[in-house]
Amino acid sequence: MGVNVSTSSTPAKVTISTGSSRVVTTTTSQSQVATSTTIDSLSGIDTSGAQNGYSLIYDASTGKWEATAPTDVAAPSSIDGGTF
Repeated sequence: MGVNVSTSSTPAKVTISTGSSRVVTTTTSQSQVATSTTIDSLSGIDTSGAQNGYSLIYDASTGKWEATAPTDVAAPSSIDGGTF
């Protein structure tokens, strides 16, 4: 048994039954959500002046992730790759 449901109201409530037995009941506000965004439209990220090769580095003084040139990124004093 296949069931296709189309609705223009939100939320949509669908109940499927065979005979006297209820098989499925579901309520949903949306079955699909499609979004499109770019990183510069996200809050807390400053991409002004970003160029190829830049990294996003968190700046605690501004509370934002900022596009930073590789030459401005401090190298770590040590890298611990963990134990395997």
